[in-house]
Formats: sequence, C-alpha cells, structure tokens
Amino acid sequence: MTDDQNAPKPLDFKVVGEPLNKLLIAVGNKLSREWPVKYQNVTGARELFVIHLRIAHMTYRSALFLGGDLPADPNRLPDFCVSLPILNRAVLDSLFTVLFILEDVPNRCAWFRESDWRESRLELERYLSEYGNLPEWKKFLEDFAKACDMGLALTNLSSAQTANPRALRTWPNAGAMVNHGVSPNAPLPPVHAFMKYLNDYFYIDLSQQAHLGGWGMTKRGGFLIDEIRNLPGTEAQIKKYRYGQIAQSVALVLALASEIEMHFNFGLRQKTLFVWNLAAPVIVVVNEVYQKRYRTLLG
Repeated sequence: MTDDQNAPKPLDFKVVGEPLNKLLIAVGNKLSREWPVKYQNVTGARELFVIHLRIAHMTYRSALFLGGDLPADPNRLPDFCVSLPILNRAVLDSLFTVLFILEDVPNRCAWFRESDWRESRLELERYLSEYGNLPEWKKFLEDFAKACDMGLALTNLSSAQTANPRALRTWPNAGAMVNHGVSPNAPLPPVHAFMKYLNDYFYIDLSQQAHLGGWGMTKRGGFLIDEIRNLPGTEAQIKKYRYGQIAQSVALVLALASEIEMHFNFGLRQKTLFVWNLAAPVIVVVNEVYQKRYRTLLG
C-alpha cells in the first residue's frame, strides 16, 4: 500500500462508525437469537461465532476510542495509536477463523474444540508441574481440572486421544489456513485467494508490529524516540499512522460481518452493503477490500 492510501483525510468516522456499530450489534443478535436449524447439533458453534463477532466489535470500538479525537479527553494521547496494530491483529485473527470455519462448520468446529481442549489440558499440566505441591494452589488446580473435564465433554475425543494431548491437532495459523486442503499445483479457490491477500498485506505487517520485529518496531514506535518525537513533522506522521490503523479496523470488522451475513443470510445484506457504500468511497483500504471480494458477492 502506498503512503497516500493512509494519508489523513477530512473524514468524520461517526459517519461510518454509527451505521457500522448498528450493523455489528444486529449481526451479533442474529447469531445469538436466530441460530440456524441445520447447525443446531454442532456443539459450541453458535457460541463460537457470537464470541468472535462480539469481541471483534468491542475491539473495533476500543480502537476508535484510543485513536479518535471525540469525545475530547486530555488523557487520550496521540501516542496511544501504538496499541492499534495489536487490536487490528486480533480482529484479523477472528476474520481468518470465521473464514476457515465457514468452509465446513461441523468439522472445523470439532477441530477448534479439539485444539482448545489440547491447550487447556497442557496449561493445566504446566500449572500442576510448577505448583501442584503447594497447598495454596489446591483449590485453583481442582477448579481448573473440572473446567478441563467440562471442555472434554464437548469433544468427541477418545480415551486414547486424551491420554496424549500433545498429539492432538492444533488450530492452524493464518498462513496454514491459506493452503489447507489446496493442491500446490492448483490455483487457490476464491476464499483462499482472499485469505492469501489478507495474510500478505495485513497479517504479516500487523504481526511484525505486534511482535516488535525490527521493521515492525520501527513502523509502530519509531516516533517514540526523543530525537524523532520532537521533530516538527512527527505529529503529522502520527496522525497519518493513526488514520491508517483506524481505516484497517473499519475494513476488517466490516469484512467479518459480511462473511457471517453471506453465509447465514440473516436478512442484513442491504444494511451491510449500505455500510460498504458509505465507507468505500472515502477510505481507500476499505474500498480495496470491498473490490477484492464483497462488491461481487454482496452486490
């Protein structure tokens, strides 16, 4: 993406933010209250989608608050924008998870539960190894073990499988999702091509910034060095960076809502298109994501 794409523009995010906020509330309510009959027997699926959508919604609102100008608050520093890549990375993780699960809801949800139980059981084992002999940890460890047993009841794992949790499947990362089930000699199916685009142009960058790798550290916090922070043009650079991150927040959470609506057909397609048509003409990265996938699929 070019510098011009993230350049600050005279845009009031409330124009886009309020309709998007209402859309996200509506999608969350539909998932919670109108879960489709065909997935009624898929254990944990409804809760998984509701939680991912609502966490993404709250994360998006957090990004708007940290990176916004209104309401005026002297305690909201421009430098708070260094937190925004972490928030965007979290929303993007939810988008990847939803894209991946929607390809095969029953089997991918079973995989998700298997990997979830694996992680909880291994965490319990770490606690037991370190604190199992301490009386003051007894109640915590007993409760943790009960929680693991409850989680196990939601899986279809055999006794042989649970005896060796390290051998269970882990949940794939974004890069692995792109190529999962795809022949290396075949072109990527449309949804995988879109995931590749998200991985190449969003996930890699946000991960670099979240983990503070060399280049990611420079992009995310280089202006925090005194000699740079005090330069005359630094405030403009911070404003530009903040705008770019908020723009990504809008694009990613709107994509998440769109994927859910396209799959479940809750009757929110026109409202979803309305928000895209508000945001795409004034936010370059939103328009790019819209043109990549949603202009055709929602139109």
